[in-house]
Amino acid sequence: MARGHLIYERLYMKRFLCIFLLIAILLPAGGCSFLISGRQVCLDFLTAISQGDYNAAYDLLDEAVQADSILVDSENAADQEAAEAQELELETGGRITRERFIDKYTSIFELLQISSVAYENIQIEEGDIFTIATFTGIYTSGLCGEMVEEFKMIALRAGGRWVIEWAPNLIFPDMEWGDTVRKATIPAQRGDIMAEQSLLATTVGKITVYAVPSRIEDEDLFATQVGALLGMTADSVKTSLGKAYEDLAVLKEFYTDELTSAVEEQLLSIAGIGIDRGNYAEAREYPEGDMLAHIIGYTGIVSAETAEETMALVEEMNQGRDPDDGLYTTDSYVGKLGLESRYEEELRGKDGYRIYIHTSAGTNRRTLYTKPVENGMDLHLTINMELQERLDFILECELMDEETAGAVVVMNPKTGDIEAMASWPSYDLNLFARGISSTDYAELTGQANTPLYNRLTQGLYPPGSVLKAFTAAAALDTGTLDENYVFEGEIEDDYWLPTEFGPWIGSRIKRATIRHRYLPYLNMRSAIVYSDNIYFANAALLMGWENFESYMEQVGIGASMPFDLNVASSQIHNEDADLSLMLLAESGYGQGQVLITPLQMATLFCAFANDGDVPVPHLIEAIYQENGVHYEAVYQSTDQIWLEDIISENARSIIEPYLQDVVDPSLNGTGRSLGVNSCQIAAKTGTAEIGEDKSREISWFAGYRCDVEPGQERLVLVMLEIPTSGAYSDTKFTIARELLKMSAP
Repeated sequence: MARGHLIYERLYMKRFLCIFLLIAILLPAGGCSFLISGRQVCLDFLTAISQGDYNAAYDLLDEAVQADSILVDSENAADQEAAEAQELELETGGRITRERFIDKYTSIFELLQISSVAYENIQIEEGDIFTIATFTGIYTSGLCGEMVEEFKMIALRAGGRWVIEWAPNLIFPDMEWGDTVRKATIPAQRGDIMAEQSLLATTVGKITVYAVPSRIEDEDLFATQVGALLGMTADSVKTSLGKAYEDLAVLKEFYTDELTSAVEEQLLSIAGIGIDRGNYAEAREYPEGDMLAHIIGYTGIVSAETAEETMALVEEMNQGRDPDDGLYTTDSYVGKLGLESRYEEELRGKDGYRIYIHTSAGTNRRTLYTKPVENGMDLHLTINMELQERLDFILECELMDEETAGAVVVMNPKTGDIEAMASWPSYDLNLFARGISSTDYAELTGQANTPLYNRLTQGLYPPGSVLKAFTAAAALDTGTLDENYVFEGEIEDDYWLPTEFGPWIGSRIKRATIRHRYLPYLNMRSAIVYSDNIYFANAALLMGWENFESYMEQVGIGASMPFDLNVASSQIHNEDADLSLMLLAESGYGQGQVLITPLQMATLFCAFANDGDVPVPHLIEAIYQENGVHYEAVYQSTDQIWLEDIISENARSIIEPYLQDVVDPSLNGTGRSLGVNSCQIAAKTGTAEIGEDKSREISWFAGYRCDVEPGQERLVLVMLEIPTSGAYSDTKFTIARELLKMSAP
């Protein structure tokens, strides 16, 4: 019996062993850790992580760490946020769901562009209950290179199996329960626009009034007192307090000139109030207000007519832009007009970002990677600030009502540098940068002289008699007539009817009425000095449409001109014009359908002062960018020629003395009132009547310094829209005189 019993027991044990081995074979590795050592479970965990098998790694965790999955059936954002909050609450308490465990590793490694994980120098100290492993983790990151971290991991024997006592410090040694890894944008600061050492557009920190709720003794009293000082209701103050984060609640923001010292003093006397300058919010500011407003432009939120068009605009602006440099959104501030818009890409800069361990309390435990921010580039303008300030002052003094408007350009005719310019009236750029009120906007748009209109580059006007200098050059260069040609047609009471060119359909040509003509003959000199319409109508008729139009195209009229901003295209005549003799005659003295902007007229007139060449006008002297401690020019302007040799040397040698005679008071020319004695001036004036009732006129002056030292060159063009009453007849001379007399930089 004993022997049979023993055999039976052996057969039983053998069968048990077979069943045990079969179960061991069938069970997954993670489910059989009770069969392996603490050493092995540590190695299995590291292998799973290095292979990206986070699901298998989760199976090796202590059940005390594991948590049931939180299922969210709804796609509702609120439900998703609630689930996220539950998972965070679990994690803060030391437990984690499988989904969050996998997502934690995956998202962190993707954020840091970790392509491989390796563990080296593994030292394991085994025990019956605890096994301790220390090792070096090497993360190969596309951002950081090799990230070398030192870890300590504990495996414990629980419930008959070995498991990993997992915590977030097995991802990074610094991490704790409730920590996440986040990416925070470091916004690029918009570049400045400046002239010489003066800021014309810059980014400044706003003044932020905030509250520290823990220091408030009586919330009702606090809300009443603070609300009265900030222009807020007590309820709105309490609402802001309810949004406090880390014991700080932003109450209101101010621009730098909006919070008076008296209000600030009263606020700071209230317990729980603090005032910050620049750390919480920024704003675009224009220190000179309305100076160069039409040129500089302003910034504002991206906008279009409809929401769809706004989205399309944002997508267009993001074309080719690296998301890591900061993408535009519908909340982005961008340049809306002028240089702010034209140089948006340069001024915008490239955002940086910081990847860091974010604690559940909202603080930065450790920065893992920083992409440096690239602040926007700075635009340095060619503007001479002393000259610009003088120009603005003169315009403010001379053009005092809504009946007047105008544009002035001051430039170097050799280099094309714009030294000063203004479209008058102007407007304060800060009104728009801060979000203009409907009242202020209505006031601006209601003015008769339209302050928002950029007359410099977008206003198209008949050039009047300023064009006569070019008609004279055309007559000389085409061989139509020479400087000795004398008009001998029949003039009756200052009127001429051109009958010798064929049937004349139109009115008679009226000459300028000059009481004292000291030059007796109607030749080219007297015609320029006294601005005689008849002479130049006759010259154009003698040339014919083909020669006249060809020459005007040669000198740049009708061409789109290069400039830092878009300039409206000039024209010789309308596309559908009837090219009649009358239209040709009127075009010869700068009327008819000839239209040009003040900027282009000034630029073309440079040909008389620049050996027949027309320079490329430019405002941007250089573009600078910060590079560490260095401030480097990434662009430097160079002098360029737009149109070469458009007026012959012969024509210039003949015409320039006549232009000098225009401002000679002894000859009683049309520019006799200029009165600049410090240097010789060559100039041409012009007038073009506008409006059906002829009650208004375009009044021109274009003049430049002659025979001056290099660097002292200057050309001034003044265009005024004024009543024909005569009250402003000398205003263009007053403006030009001051600008021509001022010393060059």
